[in-house]
Amino acid sequence: LKNMAIHELALLVTFFGATVDTLKSVTADTTYSSFQTLTGPSSGKPFSDFSKIGFTIETTSGHTLTVKADRCGGEMPGGAMADGAMMYSAVDAGGVVHERAIMPDDALNAVVAERAAANPAWMPYFHLQHDDYITLKERCCAAILAGAEPEGIATLQIGIDTLKLAETLKPMLEKQLL
Repeated sequence: LKNMAIHELALLVTFFGATVDTLKSVTADTTYSSFQTLTGPSSGKPFSDFSKIGFTIETTSGHTLTVKADRCGGEMPGGAMADGAMMYSAVDAGGVVHERAIMPDDALNAVVAERAAANPAWMPYFHLQHDDYITLKERCCAAILAGAEPEGIATLQIGIDTLKLAETLKPMLEKQLL
């Protein structure tokens, strides 16, 4: 959950005040979600995690927030298709989609292929997230020099609240899906 939906949870914390303290309920989308136990390739031990997850949070302030994330591709809401290298995610608040992402798209795939050919020893996600990391570093450095908060960057408190929310939601969702 922390790996595949942490950015979506950060949006819920940032824009809708969804925290452990404001969490009223969470309902797993049992039709959409998949929780699997597989054997670890190097450890040989069982490992359980979500391959895709959908859930709706209700907050004490009345927000109803839905998150869907799929790390393995397949059919996505709206009938779109993704292969196993793609990630789909969406944040819906009260029936209004506030964020929807399919990553990577065709344009980014072309850039990643070019970078991978030039630097084949690099981890694939370095190529995928390169431009985002440059933007992040530039904004943080500019803010440090100006003595200000970086624009559009989550604060440490948002990060802490997001991780706490993920840690709280995971066992609640597992219980509903097992």
